[in-house]
Amino acid sequence: MARVNPIQIQKYLKGVDYPASKATLLDTARREGADENVCASLEQLPDEQFQTPADVSQAFGRLPDEAPGAPAAGREAAGRKEESRAGGKEAGREHGAHKEAAPARREGGQRYTGGNEFLIEAMQDSMAEIQVCEIAIEKSENADVKKFAQAMIDEHGRMGRELEKLAADKGLEVPRQVRPEQELTVDELSSLSGRDFEQRWIQYNIDVHERDTKVFRHYAQDEPDRDIATLAKKHGDALGKHLKAAHDLGKKLAKP
Repeated sequence: MARVNPIQIQKYLKGVDYPASKATLLDTARREGADENVCASLEQLPDEQFQTPADVSQAFGRLPDEAPGAPAAGREAAGRKEESRAGGKEAGREHGAHKEAAPARREGGQRYTGGNEFLIEAMQDSMAEIQVCEIAIEKSENADVKKFAQAMIDEHGRMGRELEKLAADKGLEVPRQVRPEQELTVDELSSLSGRDFEQRWIQYNIDVHERDTKVFRHYAQDEPDRDIATLAKKHGDALGKHLKAAHDLGKKLAKP
């Protein structure tokens, strides 16, 4: 079974009233005329409540490259792809691009990696936040939206530069692109307009700031590298303020 592009799949989910379960997504897609391949792809999603279309796209981004039961040739191709990825990572280590990755941990449902990986992902999070807020400034006519978006661009820009400097000091390769699931979110938000855009954009901001506040505070408390812990503490506090501002704006935008 071929994997479906999550951006394409959204056209079958336009009538969904979020938050929505996987069963609701499937029922809506079938009513909208989705084919067997689309429905089979939706079946792979986890059994959980999806708060926004962005959550659906991000869930697709976390799925394995091949669906269960894929033909042997597909599995072999996936295996070759994984070997290629592994080889690339090994080459990067040989050239000093990355230090040895620490195993990921989960606490309270949240995934935590080593300190170096945290820095890389945090830089990508800042880049993604800047991109979605630039879209908000372009698309929205709401003065409060534009003010919040510009503040996030400025503050995440400063945060990103500090993270980048620390990563460079530690000999890490600085990422130049956001993660694939973040690209999907940027594409999705770019396709929306008006109130629909503003509602989903602010929900995205609430969700990512809630997650990132927890992640930064975890590394502030438990990271043995004091440079990373100190930076995580500083920006964890700032992200907590961003989260409150996002909630406040969300309440304003919820009013008719």
